Amino acid sequence: MEPASPIEAQRLHPLTLVQRFVVSLPGYVVLLWPLVRNPDASAWFTVLFAVGFGALTLPLIFLQYLRFRYWITPQEIIIHSGVLTRRRRNIPIERVQNIEVEQPLLPRLLGMAKVKIVTAGSTAAEGVMEFVSVQEAHHIREVVRSYQRQSDPAPVALPVEPPAAGAFPASDNLAITGHAGGRALFELPLSRVLLSGVFRFSLLYIALMFSGLQYFNVDAEEIVDWLMRGVLAPLSDMAQTSPWLLASVSVAAAALLAWITGILVNLNKFYRFSLRLEKDKLQRRSGLLTVSEGTIPLKRIQTLIMVSNPLMRRFGWYRLELQTMGIDVQERGHQVAVPFAQGAEILRQAAYIYPFSLPETFQSVSPLTIRRALVRYTFALLVAVGPVAYFLPMAWWGLLAWPGLAGLAVLQFRRHGYLLAEEALYVRRGVLRQHLWVVPIEKFQVFYATASLFQRRLGLKSVLVDTAGAGGFAYPVVVDLPDETADALLTTLYARFQQRMGRSKAAR
Repeated sequence: MEPASPIEAQRLHPLTLVQRFVVSLPGYVVLLWPLVRNPDASAWFTVLFAVGFGALTLPLIFLQYLRFRYWITPQEIIIHSGVLTRRRRNIPIERVQNIEVEQPLLPRLLGMAKVKIVTAGSTAAEGVMEFVSVQEAHHIREVVRSYQRQSDPAPVALPVEPPAAGAFPASDNLAITGHAGGRALFELPLSRVLLSGVFRFSLLYIALMFSGLQYFNVDAEEIVDWLMRGVLAPLSDMAQTSPWLLASVSVAAAALLAWITGILVNLNKFYRFSLRLEKDKLQRRSGLLTVSEGTIPLKRIQTLIMVSNPLMRRFGWYRLELQTMGIDVQERGHQVAVPFAQGAEILRQAAYIYPFSLPETFQSVSPLTIRRALVRYTFALLVAVGPVAYFLPMAWWGLLAWPGLAGLAVLQFRRHGYLLAEEALYVRRGVLRQHLWVVPIEKFQVFYATASLFQRRLGLKSVLVDTAGAGGFAYPVVVDLPDETADALLTTLYARFQQRMGRSKAAR
């Protein structure tokens, strides 16, 4: 292959100025809205504030554009930015974990794209080109890939067809070489995108919507009254006959809104989702309003995670996430490889990355974890109910939730387990949000055994195996093992890791 030429000093696309100006317009709306609602003399000071805001932001937008430049050489990516505080970032080519190309709605209409450069262990993109032309975005990615191929050894060629489920590769190089043009691994049809949203409830966006109504002085009660006087009038009459019926209708309406919101969020995020294997990288593409495209190097994948919830699991649906050496905060440290699929489909796709089979049985943790969880839940319930009940005695009825918390503690114990197989550690946790971590032994980094004050009193410990770039929101930690069991597991994990590394060095 012809070596790529270095990219000389470049500026962002000129239409970036239009994009940034349009993005700043909501700020003017927020500032001027009080004047629109109450056009009296006392509100005119907001006009002066808005003028000052424009006098500051518009020149700043232009100066930021002029100051931003970037270069790409065979050794590094160099980015100059900043107006008051000037920055120079040098990103070594070999440290680049991923280059994502995103197209929000307006930049897509203007023929532009955002390029995000993610490095191993970074908590955010180390470099962002916002915005360049679509052609330039893909050119940047291809140039960086070309330099990485020149500096990295060639990946070990494995069969194009995946190994059988349950079979593990013989070395720690998990790269797979497919056809030169890559191959399609997984696509999510529209019907599945919508179905996946059925299993997702989101109250956050509803809360944001009502907060916005409050800010713009729109009375939510007026909207409800208007609805109740219209097509919902019979339901309104029924609700007024019983407070319990009114409460039930309110909960059902909130659940319906959360359900619809979840469907729309999933549609925007995973519309036309596709996963391709291109030599030693996985390439993802998805999005409705914002089209996102990125790559996941196979050799930098640390952990595979199957995610589900009770309803999804009841119908056999799961999501496959990959923890990589680069941390994406928006994805909670994980990259979604398969957003929504049956268990057999998940295993089939995982076979291209790190083949595994679902364990039939798991080893349990100590039953004392039920007691510890119930104590925490009881304390949290008292803290939540007590202050409210001081002013509203009826809040003491909230203590009736305690049996449900006891049941949750039992389910938490039953759903928590682990299994150390020949080539990987499996950890299962979660009730409402269920995780199954598959941690390859050669990816182990640090071994932990911890015991809090309360655990020490009960003779318990927690065991955690850390990997490179582990996310900060969920860990494959085995909680509340008896002391002897925890120590034995830790010793076995370390011995298995040393044995594995010794075998890999001998193979080289």
